[in-house]
Amino acid sequence: MKKRMKLIVLGLSIIIASCAVITVNIYFPEKDVKEAYKSLEKELMTPGGKNGEQTSPVNKPESFMRFEFVSSAYAQEAGQADKIAEMVKKMPDVVNAYRDMGARIGDTDRLRDSGAVGESKDGMLVLREGTLSPQDKKIVEMENENRRTVIKGMTKAIIRINRQPDNEENMNQLMPQATEQFAAIRRDSAKKGWWIQAESGNWAKK
Repeated sequence: MKKRMKLIVLGLSIIIASCAVITVNIYFPEKDVKEAYKSLEKELMTPGGKNGEQTSPVNKPESFMRFEFVSSAYAQEAGQADKIAEMVKKMPDVVNAYRDMGARIGDTDRLRDSGAVGESKDGMLVLREGTLSPQDKKIVEMENENRRTVIKGMTKAIIRINRQPDNEENMNQLMPQATEQFAAIRRDSAKKGWWIQAESGNWAKK
C-alpha cells in the first residue's frame, strides 16, 4: 500500500513538473532600442520617409514559432539597432502611428510650448496647466494612442529578435523597459520651457 502511494505521489509530481510555467528571461538591449527609436522617428515622422522615399511596410507576417527555453536567446551584435528598426517597419500599424505623430507635430509642439501639457515618465502627454479645448484634448488622445502603439510595436520587435513568442507574459515582461526608453527620448529631446517628469515622478520645466 505504501509503495503504491509513493508511486502515485511520484506520478503526480512528474505531471505537475511537466505543466510548470517556464519563465524565459528575455534580453533587452537598452542602447540599441534607444537608437532604434531615434532612427524610426527620424525616418517615419518625416513626410516621404528617409531620403524622400516612401517606406512600404511588409504585410506578410513572419514566423516565430521556434521557442527556445534558454535564459537568453539573444546575443548583442553590431548593427542590432538597425535590425530592430527594420523589424518595427514591418508592422503597418506602428508605421502609420509614426506618420500620424509626424503629421501633428506642429500641434503637439504648440501644446508643449504653451505649458498646457507635459511629457510624463510613461512616455505620454498629460495635462499640466489650465484646461484643454475639445480639439486639443482630441489631439492629446490621438497622440497618446499612437505612442502606445509605437511602444507595443517596439516590445514585440525585441521579443521577436530574441526568437520568443510575443505572448502576454513576454509582452508584460518587456513593456516597462520599452516604455522607459521611449520616455527617456522624450525627455532628452524636450525643448527649453517644456514640462517633463523625471523617473522619480517629480515634474519640472526643462
